[in-house]
Amino acid sequence: MRFFQACLFIFFFSAAHAQQDSAYFIKVHFLYGSKPLKKYKSTEAKYFGGIHGGHVSIEVDSMDYGFVPEGKFHIFNHRGSCHSAFITRATHNHDPYSDNQKVTTFIIPVTAEQHDQLLQLVSDYCSKVPYDYAFLGMRCAAASQDVLGKIGVVKPRGRLSNIYTTFYPKKLRKRMFRQAKEKHYKVISREGRKTRKWESD
Repeated sequence: MRFFQACLFIFFFSAAHAQQDSAYFIKVHFLYGSKPLKKYKSTEAKYFGGIHGGHVSIEVDSMDYGFVPEGKFHIFNHRGSCHSAFITRATHNHDPYSDNQKVTTFIIPVTAEQHDQLLQLVSDYCSKVPYDYAFLGMRCAAASQDVLGKIGVVKPRGRLSNIYTTFYPKKLRKRMFRQAKEKHYKVISREGRKTRKWESD
């Protein structure tokens, strides 16, 4: 009888602990690259990177964090001269991008420890940016890979590996789609406006 009671206790304790951990979620937002359709070139803006552009950001506790250039644009990484920033904006539980943009969002359950690690990491990165923003260096996708790797959501990689394997958002997005299928993440996607040619998956 005591053994049975002990098993029940362990079961309910484990279930409660799992529920507590799964109460935390982060969102990884992918804005797709795009370019104006030919007949709308006079009214549609050109965006950095075109079809292979776009953006990646990470949302936690209704605050969205993204890595962007700031100041002079560098082709190669400049040590000690970081023209870059981690910026944050409140989402109020709304999509950080407008309804007419093509976006995919991965909603990822994390543990309490991962949640706290992420908050500390983005706080540190916003206070003191860890690397330069460079065309042939760290950009938004590689920086997001770096952050997600450090909290154990994706495979952690070194700086050069982040740059090489995650040169633009689609590289990371394809890996996230595979991981979402394996781990049953909720994925929300929407199409962009018809006046632009949007990157495919």
